Amino acid sequence: MRMKKDILCTGLGIAATIGTKMFGGWTPTLNIVIIMMGLDLFAGFMVAAAFNNSPKSESGAADSKAMFRGICKKIMMLCLLAVAHQIDLVLGVDYIMLATTYGFIANEALSIVENAGLMGIVKSEVLTNAIEVLKSKGNKSE
Repeated sequence: MRMKKDILCTGLGIAATIGTKMFGGWTPTLNIVIIMMGLDLFAGFMVAAAFNNSPKSESGAADSKAMFRGICKKIMMLCLLAVAHQIDLVLGVDYIMLATTYGFIANEALSIVENAGLMGIVKSEVLTNAIEVLKSKGNKSE
């Protein structure tokens, strides 16, 4: 039992070290984008499984291939965030990853709102306007 705990702790330590090197630490915006990715995956699954209204499959129902593609996209977004951090390091700046993160947060929020629309929930103007503000923050170059 003790050995399993040690292996788990070692693995988590290695993952945290790699994450720190790749993303420059665990920032609040990185936390938000990861939460938004999870919420988007969950919302997309609900649209497909409960409402059979997914535009990602022919029948509108849940499709493991579509879900796998969605997960692959989320992994690639994390890779792009890591690339943005590395570019920050090379250029000696600290805003490229932040702008990229804002863009991805806006993208995920928009996707969640679209999924809510597919469920028949009326879109909130306040939320849509907030997403537009995030998009503009992500598009600004300093």
